[in-house]
Amino acid sequence: MAVLLFGAWLYSVLYQVQAQDRDKLIFVVEPNESVAALALRLEQEQVIKSAWLFRKYLVWKGIDKEIQAGQFTVEAPVTLARVVAVLQARATQEERAITVIPGWDMRDIAGYLDKENVAHEKDVIYLLGEPAIQDNETSAKIILLKEYQVLRDKPDDVSLEGYLAPDTYRIFTNASLESVLEKLIAERDSQFTEQMYGDIKRGGRTVHEILTMASILEREVQHPEDRAKVADLFWRRYNQNWALQADSTVHYAVGKKGNVFTTSKDRESKNHWNTYQYPGLPPGPISNPNIESIRAAIYPEKNEYWYFLTTVDGEVKYGRTLEEHNGNVARYLR
Repeated sequence: MAVLLFGAWLYSVLYQVQAQDRDKLIFVVEPNESVAALALRLEQEQVIKSAWLFRKYLVWKGIDKEIQAGQFTVEAPVTLARVVAVLQARATQEERAITVIPGWDMRDIAGYLDKENVAHEKDVIYLLGEPAIQDNETSAKIILLKEYQVLRDKPDDVSLEGYLAPDTYRIFTNASLESVLEKLIAERDSQFTEQMYGDIKRGGRTVHEILTMASILEREVQHPEDRAKVADLFWRRYNQNWALQADSTVHYAVGKKGNVFTTSKDRESKNHWNTYQYPGLPPGPISNPNIESIRAAIYPEKNEYWYFLTTVDGEVKYGRTLEEHNGNVARYLR
């Protein structure tokens, strides 16, 4: 009799009892979250009734070591068994790798994801926002699962350019585009430490300004050892309200690829990302920089140069005066 009663109770708790009476419930598994921590949190969030039984059921199903991070949706009835079922379905999905290269802009990423059959190019741009346009109607449309600290001072009227971390990622073959893009944003968020946030604030900057500067450094300077020097040069120009005159911002403004140089017609563009026409920083980043470029923007290397150029071989030549710079132009670019 006791066995029958226990069996009836177990069946009821697993398959009939609902933690919440809802048509649909969405919950999250955080990256590197232990089963014990997940069970306790889901019980506290009223996703499940019993953390203890949840853990035991996962072990019985053989997926306690295979749970994947991400967002999960449970359709009614929201029972413990159905919660475990969606976790089990994700654990058995096939994965693949995608690689985002440092210095790629959103056009590059959108084209790559299209080529890799992850999503259509236009859908990527729709969710991230149109590049090089400052307009609320073309800002990011993606709905993020959680609030990311790195996004807190991003203006609403610019895209998510710069907020996608270059890296190699493992994604599910049937993953939604939103979940793929959020993975890139979450990785960017994880790159910033509390020390970095504090140093940015003490330096009188915002994270958005840092990412914008880092994105320019990524495209202007090939060698990491030069980026901190160029960062100091650019920040001093910025503080003096000089035009940065970065060719990479012109390329971004006019959508130009391939050639590292600009034409006089390119530089006449009235797009606000054109730092020949407008002093200071552009409204937002022009690429998605790596962490080294971000650190260079936060921690510039003090120097006395006001000008620089990058040769066709990627070497940086500095000048303290305009006369010295013009000499470098004549020597290395003509």
